Amino acid sequence: DWCLMIGKIFFFISGIFLIMSEVYVWAKFYNKKINYHSFWLYFSIFILTFLATLNHLYVNAFVRVLIVSMLMCFCNWLIFRTRINEVVTSTIYGQLILAFSDMIFALILISGFGKSLLFIRNDVFDTIIGNVVVALIYYGLCSIPLVRTVCLKLMHFTNKFKFKNLIVLCLLVIMSVNFFMAITYYDMKSLYVVLINTLLILIYSFIIYKTIGEKNNNIMIKAENVSLMESLHQYEDMVDRQRVDNHENKNQLLIIKNMIKKNDKDVIKYIDTVVKDEKEDDEALYTKVKNIPSGGLQGIIYQKMLSMKDNRILFSLDVSRDVRKIDLEKMNIEDNYKLCKIVGVLLDNAIEESLKIDDRRIMISLYVDDDMLIIDISNKFDGKIDLDKIDEEGYTTKGEGHGYGLSLVKKLVNGNDCFINERKVNKDVFKQIIKFRIK
Repeated sequence: DWCLMIGKIFFFISGIFLIMSEVYVWAKFYNKKINYHSFWLYFSIFILTFLATLNHLYVNAFVRVLIVSMLMCFCNWLIFRTRINEVVTSTIYGQLILAFSDMIFALILISGFGKSLLFIRNDVFDTIIGNVVVALIYYGLCSIPLVRTVCLKLMHFTNKFKFKNLIVLCLLVIMSVNFFMAITYYDMKSLYVVLINTLLILIYSFIIYKTIGEKNNNIMIKAENVSLMESLHQYEDMVDRQRVDNHENKNQLLIIKNMIKKNDKDVIKYIDTVVKDEKEDDEALYTKVKNIPSGGLQGIIYQKMLSMKDNRILFSLDVSRDVRKIDLEKMNIEDNYKLCKIVGVLLDNAIEESLKIDDRRIMISLYVDDDMLIIDISNKFDGKIDLDKIDEEGYTTKGEGHGYGLSLVKKLVNGNDCFINERKVNKDVFKQIIKFRIK
């Protein structure tokens, strides 16, 4: 009895080394310092060591890993108080590396000292020497930059998971490790282990596929919202511009009124000066845009052209006579809305690309061909554009945070017979063509 009691005490003490190595590893994963003055640190180490010892001595082996993982997740959160998804990911990732450390230790004993697997299982593992050596191997592995980098990427990736999906995935990982270890510890037939793990891998793949699909859908929604917010900001600028113009017009009228009262001979010259103001440019621009059919498209192009003017981008607008006869207001509302959204995204891309270079030019052409409204948008660019990858989500020449506009256009066009999207590169000119079926 005394020997059994002493053995349990030694096992408890050896467990402290493993728990401390876990805490140091979590700190490395989070790139945080351990607060040695925190009550929760010592409380977590004690409670985790105590409960993990009871779990190891009295709980079924297949349930043991699940319980200790839950305990570690809880203590991980108590000590570092970080996001729950990061807590779960770092804990399970650490457990996997710990299992790998066990394997390395076993291989050293087998290859270096000729020990049998049975001897290692019964007389080495779960002893003070065994736990200390495994803890050192574990800490050494987790000190490797690549291992920490993988953990950071996993935490970044799983932060986008719904919590319930992450829990299911982690449970499957734990089950898989349990069945894998069953070959060594419980002499389970390898065929059963392979079949079970194959099934689990298929389930993993399905969960990851659904999660990535959900993530991509969220990115698309975000891209739509960004495009909408840019348009709203530009509309607000137009309203502010109109407010300023109205205020200036009132001031001009008051000046003219006073000049007339005083019989000022220069009133005619002053009126000529006002009429020849730069508002002539806006009038000419509005006259061109009026040739575009109303129904949303006219407004979106006018709005973007004002933005080009503010950004000192040279632009031209060519609208054929056939286009003026089209009545977009009689078209399907949803298709008309998509057309405006597509043209808005393409013009935003052209403006943003033009702002990167000195030769800022955008050419817009609208014409009718074979019962289709053709909108041709061309802009100068600098660098290279890969037409094979341009529709891929995240592909961009603008830097991080961009690259979803054209993939959004692809999503709107795909599966809709009313739209055809083409693009061409001719030296330093990028041409985007959207064709909209009008009959």
